[in-house]
Amino acid sequence: MIDLLDESGEDLTTYGYETVNLSKYKMTCSKLFVDTKAKAKKVGFEKGHYFILNAPMLSSLMSEHYRLLAAEMAYRLEFLFKENKIKKTDKILFVGIGNPEIMADSIGVKTVEKISIFPFKKNNRVFKIIPNTYSNTGLNAYEIIRVFVEAFDISAVVLVDSLATNSLSRLGSSIQFNDAGLTPGSAMNNFGMPINKSTLNVPCISIGVPMMISSQDLGEKKEVILTEKDTKEKVEFLSSLIAEVIDGLM
Repeated sequence: MIDLLDESGEDLTTYGYETVNLSKYKMTCSKLFVDTKAKAKKVGFEKGHYFILNAPMLSSLMSEHYRLLAAEMAYRLEFLFKENKIKKTDKILFVGIGNPEIMADSIGVKTVEKISIFPFKKNNRVFKIIPNTYSNTGLNAYEIIRVFVEAFDISAVVLVDSLATNSLSRLGSSIQFNDAGLTPGSAMNNFGMPINKSTLNVPCISIGVPMMISSQDLGEKKEVILTEKDTKEKVEFLSSLIAEVIDGLM
C-alpha cells in the first residue's frame, strides 16, 4: 500500500491535485481534496483533505527550515481543524503510532511524548497515548484508541506516524497531513484496523513523515527496510517541530 498520496502512480492533476512553491529552499506544498467516493476509489485513498509539505533541502539546512515549516504546518492543520469543526473546547486525543524501539518508526512516539498536557488542570481537554505496535503488545491500536474515545468522550483524534516512501529523496523531507485517518502498519503491508471517522465516529487528523523505504522499491529481490543515516537527527528535529506546532494550536 502507498502511504504518500503523490506516489500512487495516478495522474492526480485530473482530480484537482496542485502544487505551489513556497518562499525558500525549494519548499512546496501539494494538496488534493478527495471529496467523493468515486474519486477515492480512483486515486486509492480515503475521502478527505490531503496536504504534503516537501522540503528537499532539509538535510543540509535543517535549522533554517524550522520556523518556515512550523508556519506552513500550522496553517494547514488549522484548516483541517476548522473543516472538521474541531473547537478549542473539544477533548482531543493525540496518538503516537509506531515502534519506540525502531528509530525510523518512532516519530509518532517521539512527537506525542513532547506534546504538552495539563492533567491537573480543571477541565483538561488534551490527552495523549502511545499504543506501541501489535507485535510488541498483542493489542490492536484501533481497539486501544476506541476504548479511550468512548471512555473519555473524545471529540477528535490526532494521529502521528512514520510513513513509507518509494523515493530516497523523500525520506524525512516530506510531511503529509490529512483528515482521512490512517491504517497502522500499512506501509509494510502489515495491515491493522483503519483509524478514521468511519471507524471511530469522530474526526481523525493524521500527520505522517516518510522515514522508511523498502529495498524492493529499488529493485532488490530480498526485502529490507532502508532509512537515512541521519534518521535520529531527523526524528528529533521533526518531532520537536510537530509537537511545538500542536502546542501552539491548543
